[in-house]
Amino acid sequence: MTEYPTDDSKPTDGSETTYASDTIYARHAPVFVLWACRETGIVDTLLEAPREPTEVAETTGVTERAAAVALDALVALGFAEERNGEYRPTDRLSAFDPETPIEERGILPHRLDSLEKYLALPTAMKGGDRPGFSETGLENYAAGMASVDGSLLRAAVTATEHAHPRPDCVLDVGGGIGRFGTEFARRGAAVTLVDRPGVIELARQHLEGSDVEPVPGDALESLPDGFDLAFCGRLTVGFSPAENERLFENVYEALDAGGTVACLEYVSGRSSIAPMFAVHMLAMSETGGTYTEEQYHTWLGRAGFVDVDVRDVPGTDCQLVIGRKPE
Repeated sequence: MTEYPTDDSKPTDGSETTYASDTIYARHAPVFVLWACRETGIVDTLLEAPREPTEVAETTGVTERAAAVALDALVALGFAEERNGEYRPTDRLSAFDPETPIEERGILPHRLDSLEKYLALPTAMKGGDRPGFSETGLENYAAGMASVDGSLLRAAVTATEHAHPRPDCVLDVGGGIGRFGTEFARRGAAVTLVDRPGVIELARQHLEGSDVEPVPGDALESLPDGFDLAFCGRLTVGFSPAENERLFENVYEALDAGGTVACLEYVSGRSSIAPMFAVHMLAMSETGGTYTEEQYHTWLGRAGFVDVDVRDVPGTDCQLVIGRKPE
């Protein structure tokens, strides 16, 4: 059976069906199906108990035809299975269960949330309002940020340690629920993670018992000080140029003399991901985008950093932006 992708992957069995070979349908139709099933309550209904199509229709208010089509689509996508006329969820559907720990949900729920913002992109392009995030949307956002690939995580932290060997005190700025911070702590550093209060509440659950201290704050206002390394994982993409200037000024003040800032980013002109990620930020927020080497050099230089450099992270399509605070 062809496993239709729900991300940018190709069919896992190597088949070349008309559906799977059409990039637009292969990448986007499954996400629309999942979104529709979530919005109509089909997902929640399946998570409650195995159901026949008629039961799904009665519970959710969709037509029997829609229930049958949607359930068969969920089976094809690997999110449900059919036994003796009843449909039940597979483990993949647990990503949409609010009882599933945030770090286990993956990026798909956030991708469905993002769909609403992409549908509003024409309005946003004309300066109109974007849909906001609900409380569940914030959880899904944190889950998406926590789904960073393990190989990228290790490569980024290793590249950072090449720039600043054996850091003692690390400030993880905008670190979400702490994937990068936890890796620095695993390697022996004392880590303080700063993020917005709502994110920190989620992070506390994930970081309980770890060597990472979560602290609520606003990186554009002020940061705690006394660190020899400040790490930002894909943070500057969410800010405007003026905001990034303030960010680096605050990071500069947070570092001890001789300290290093390292930012993992998609640098425009260096990363093939950067152009489409800029579109993503256009859809998702009022500010943000992807930026050039020259812009990073300017911002860090104005903040007082020296030895500014942009390095490719081996094995990834990301870059590490580095600056040092003079002794």
